[in-house]
Amino acid sequence: MKKRWAIILLNFLIFTLILALLFLLSGPVLYWLHKSPTVLNTRIIDQIKLAINKNQATRIYAKTNQTTLQVLENGKWQPFFVKGVNIGTALPGKWFTEFPNDEKIYLNWLEKIGQMNANCIRIYTLLPPEFYNALKSYNDSHPDTPLWLLQEIWPEENPTGEDYLEKDYVEAYFQEIEYGVDAIHGQAYITPRKGRAYGIYTSDISKYLLAYLVGRELEPDEVTTTNHKNSGFSYKGEYFSSTASASPCEAWLAMNCDYLAKYEEGHYASLHPVAIVSWPTLDVKEHDSEWNQLGKKSLEYNDKVSIDINNISCESKMKAGFLGAYHIYPNYPDFMNNESKYNDYQDEQGRLRYGGYLQEFMEGHNKYPALVAEFGLATGMGTAHLSPDGLNHGGLSEEQQGKGIVRMMQAIKREGYAGAIIFEWLDEWAKKTWTTEPFMIPYERHVLWHNAIDPEQNYGLLAIEPQSSKAPPVIKRGNGQIKSITLNYDARFLYLKLDLFKKPDFSKEKLLIALDTCDREKGEFRFDPAINISAPSGMEFLLDFSGSQNARMLVHPGYNASQNRFSSYASSQGLFEEIRPLINQARVDKNGNPIAALYENASQLNYGTFDTNSYNHWYFAGSTLYIRLPWGRLNFSDPSSLMVLNDSNPAEEASRDTLGTQKTDGIIISALYYDFDNQQVIDLLSSDLYKWEQWQLPVYSERLKKSYFIIQEYFKTI
Repeated sequence: MKKRWAIILLNFLIFTLILALLFLLSGPVLYWLHKSPTVLNTRIIDQIKLAINKNQATRIYAKTNQTTLQVLENGKWQPFFVKGVNIGTALPGKWFTEFPNDEKIYLNWLEKIGQMNANCIRIYTLLPPEFYNALKSYNDSHPDTPLWLLQEIWPEENPTGEDYLEKDYVEAYFQEIEYGVDAIHGQAYITPRKGRAYGIYTSDISKYLLAYLVGRELEPDEVTTTNHKNSGFSYKGEYFSSTASASPCEAWLAMNCDYLAKYEEGHYASLHPVAIVSWPTLDVKEHDSEWNQLGKKSLEYNDKVSIDINNISCESKMKAGFLGAYHIYPNYPDFMNNESKYNDYQDEQGRLRYGGYLQEFMEGHNKYPALVAEFGLATGMGTAHLSPDGLNHGGLSEEQQGKGIVRMMQAIKREGYAGAIIFEWLDEWAKKTWTTEPFMIPYERHVLWHNAIDPEQNYGLLAIEPQSSKAPPVIKRGNGQIKSITLNYDARFLYLKLDLFKKPDFSKEKLLIALDTCDREKGEFRFDPAINISAPSGMEFLLDFSGSQNARMLVHPGYNASQNRFSSYASSQGLFEEIRPLINQARVDKNGNPIAALYENASQLNYGTFDTNSYNHWYFAGSTLYIRLPWGRLNFSDPSSLMVLNDSNPAEEASRDTLGTQKTDGIIISALYYDFDNQQVIDLLSSDLYKWEQWQLPVYSERLKKSYFIIQEYFKTI
C-alpha cells in the first residue's frame, strides 16, 4: 500500500515538474513552435497553453462594475473614466491595411497621445507586432500613466449572402479572434496574409488591455438578412448567451463574445471585459423624424432594425464583465438634426441636441456600461452634414473642433457614460464620404492626395500635411497694378499669390481672378455681364473679391458639380453660379410633415492666414494676396495625374469611378483689377500655362492641430 502511494506521489511530482518546466520555457517553446507553423505545431501550442493554464487562477486587470469600468492599480480596484483617442494608421499613399511596420512611428504617436493627458487608445483591428512592441515599451516606461488599449477584432465586410452566420464567415471570425487574443498575450505567429496584419507577436500587453471590442458598425441590410435567413437561431454559452428576445444577429454577437472569453481564459488564464460595437443607426429607439413619404421604415437605411445589448446575457463565469461601445456623432444620422425632442437639452452654452440624444440613449442602457467609442469633429473646407448646433460634419476650424469635442465630452460624462474616445488621432487620406467619393477618380489613386473638402479625411488631431512641391513656383510679371502672379501646388492645394501695387479699395474696386482648368476653347470668356472685357481663354471658375474679408468662388454653369454638371462649354455672357451641394437630404417625419433639404455654401472663401490652419482660403499681407484652393473644389478628380472631371452625360446619381474624366494640359490664371465706380478696367494680367509633374508618392509632415492643445487642457481636469 505504501509503495503504491509512493508511486502516485512520484508521478505527481514528475507531472508538476514538467508543468513548471513548460511554464518557464513556454515563451521560448511557443516562439520556436510558432517559427515553424504546422497543423501539428498548432495543436502542440494549444495543448501547452491549456496545460499551463489549467490550474492557474484567472488574472483580471480590468472589469466592469454596473455602469462603469474599473482597473486594478496596486492591488486595488479603481474607477476608470475613459478619455482616449482612436488610432487609424493609413499614412499618405497607403490604404487602411497597409500598416506602418516602424516601431518609431507608433512610439512617436503614443508619446504625443500621452502628453495630451489621454489614458486610453482604441485600434480597429490587429496591427503589426511593431505596434504592440511600441505600446509595451511606452507603458513600461510610464508605469504611473499607461495608455490602456481597446482592441477591436474586426469582422470582414460584405459577408457572403449578407449573412453573418454563414459557416465560412463564422469560422474566419473565430480565427481572427484567436489571432487577436494570442497577439495581446505575445504568443502569436501569423503567416503573411492579404489585407490583415501578420508576423511574430512576442510582446505581452495583456495587463494594459482595457477591453476587447467585438464587431463593427454593422450594415442594417446585413443585420436584416442575417435575421431573416437564420430565424430561430439562439446561443447558449458559458460566458455569454442570447436571451429569449434576442434576434439571430444579437445571438451571433453573443456567440463571438463567448468564443473570445472562453478562448482567452482557457489558453491564458486571463479575462478582460468584452464589448460589442454598434451605432445609432441600429439603436433601439424609433425616431419619428426618420421616415419617408411612403411611410415605410423598411425603406430607410437608418432606424429600420436594431441591435439591443440587453438581449445578450453576461453569464456568471464572465468575471471581467460586458459593455457596449458606440459610435455617436452629433450630425448623423439625420434624426440627430431633426428629432424635435432633443431641442430641450441645455448645457451652460445653451441648446445641445447631442446631449438630448445621449440622455435618451442611456434611458434604455441600464444593464451594462455604455462607452462612446467614437465621436469627433472634422476640420477642413468641406461639409457633409449640417448640425443645428454648429457641430457640423466637417468645415470647422481647429479651434471649433477642439471646443466642440470638449463640449460633447462634458455631456458624455454628465450623462453617465463610461468614457469617450475621440475620432481620430491623425488625418487619413484614404478615407471618403458620400459628398466626395464619386468625384475622386480613379478611386484607387485618391490616397495620393489630400482632399481638403472631404470631412472624413480631416478628423485628426494630428494634421498630416503634404509638403510643398520642390519645383520652383511659376511667376508671371506685369507692368500695372498687378505686379505679378505666382503659382505653386502641393498634394492638397493650388496656391496663388498676387503682388499688387496697392490693396484694392473695396468700396469702389474689386478683384476678379479666373481659373481656366481645362480645354482653352471651353468655359466662360467674359468676367461679368457688366464688364465688357474678355479673358484670353475660357474660365471654369471665378474668384470674386469684393470686400476686405469677403470673397467667393463661382463656377461656370456647365461645370457646377453641385448640380450634377461636369462639362463646361464656350460662352460669353459673364454668368457664373454659386457652388451649393446638397448635404442634408429632404425628409418627412412620421406624420408626413416635410423636413427641408440643406445645402452647403461651398462658394464662401474663409479669410485668415494659413499658418497652423487647415480652414482658411485667403488673406492679405500688405498689398500681397495669398490664396489656396482645394483640388476637389476645382473639380480635379486626381491632381496627382492632372485628371479633371469631364462628363457631358452623367448618371442622375454618380457612384464610384463612373464619371468621365480627362487629362488637363494645365491651368491659366487671369486677374482683373476693376473700378466699378467708374466702370473702368485698372489692370488685367494672365499667367502662362501652368502644369506640374505627376507624383506617385506624396511627401508629408505632421503637425499638432490647435484642437490638440484645447483637449490636452480639458483632459488634465478629468
